[in-house]
Amino acid sequence: MPTKQTESAPSFLQVYTQVRRDRMKHSFLRQISACVDWRGIRTLLNKKYTKTQNATGNPAYDALMMFKILLLQTWYGLSDYEVKERINDSLLFSEFLLLDMGLPAPDHSTICRFRAELTRLRIMDKLLRELNKQFKKHGISRIDQGAIVDASIVDSPHAPDGSILIEVADDREDLRTEEEQAQEQAYLYELKSRKPGVDTEARGVRKGRHYRYGYKKHVLTDGQGLVESRITTPANCADTVVLPELIEKAELEQGVSVLADKGYCSKKNSACLLERGLIDGVMLKAQKGMKLTERQRELNNAISKMRCLIERTFGSIRRWFSGGRCRYRGLERTHTQNILEAMAYNLKRMPGLLVLQSTNSPEKPPLGRIILPRGGKGERQASHFSA
Repeated sequence: MPTKQTESAPSFLQVYTQVRRDRMKHSFLRQISACVDWRGIRTLLNKKYTKTQNATGNPAYDALMMFKILLLQTWYGLSDYEVKERINDSLLFSEFLLLDMGLPAPDHSTICRFRAELTRLRIMDKLLRELNKQFKKHGISRIDQGAIVDASIVDSPHAPDGSILIEVADDREDLRTEEEQAQEQAYLYELKSRKPGVDTEARGVRKGRHYRYGYKKHVLTDGQGLVESRITTPANCADTVVLPELIEKAELEQGVSVLADKGYCSKKNSACLLERGLIDGVMLKAQKGMKLTERQRELNNAISKMRCLIERTFGSIRRWFSGGRCRYRGLERTHTQNILEAMAYNLKRMPGLLVLQSTNSPEKPPLGRIILPRGGKGERQASHFSA
């Protein structure tokens, strides 16, 4: 009768493979295991995810282990089938998951159901918030010194073929008439019955001269590009309407600077930032029939040099994890993908930030101080913002 393995009694397989394990002492996954305290994630998962047995009646896999599998998929670009094979084959993967090499990996259908259950429970934002507590614990989070906001389109491969031409919204703002919007709704409703392969929750948008179809991820990061909050909408959602919700999710403290491009410039957003005691660092947009003054242009240039740091986040996620393209169909599933990419990105940068912190002083000097004019009347000062 097989006996239960304990830390004091390693299996023969673990002893036999110890030489190979020693060669992997500096691996990325071992660094993550040493840096991250997973207890908060485990508590949150066990509170929400209450499976006691799997489809065959056997005890369910540990929820934290299943969550780590989703991270492995994102880091290494693996499908449900591929990650199962890699877990069965890789000592490093098994060690990261705390799965005995003598035990089989979860089936691909189990992984798929777990991801779908997390999506149904809508706890991905809570998982991101809980994971980000690790960065505050290690003192490498800079969200108290400033935040950056921007958006990026995630293209869906399940787009209509374009045989029927309809008017779509512009990227910055939807200026279509009610008749044109109704035409789009009728067209998408027709697609549900005629072409079930099309993702009808996604939307088309015109970005410059290019037509895009999919979703838009709205992101708030700290000055280092670490993702603090993320919202997923159809691609035709204007940037301006999402800023208040992003700030609320990030739970920013009073006095923090919020930098953004001209797409977020509106009276409503300025009032929201003022009400919450945040510093308005949104780039100014010229009003109709009026040009920006020289000082306002200089201000925009100063903000742009700091705000553009969020582009590194988008570029890295696209390069490292093939981000920018939907793996699943539907708004909620795409949001799950976006949050997983955000967590994978933050964790991938964690070891490097810890090394950088150990070589620098605890107090990081600010980039500079900028003056923010408001409507040409009066001035307000932005707090120091570090990047």
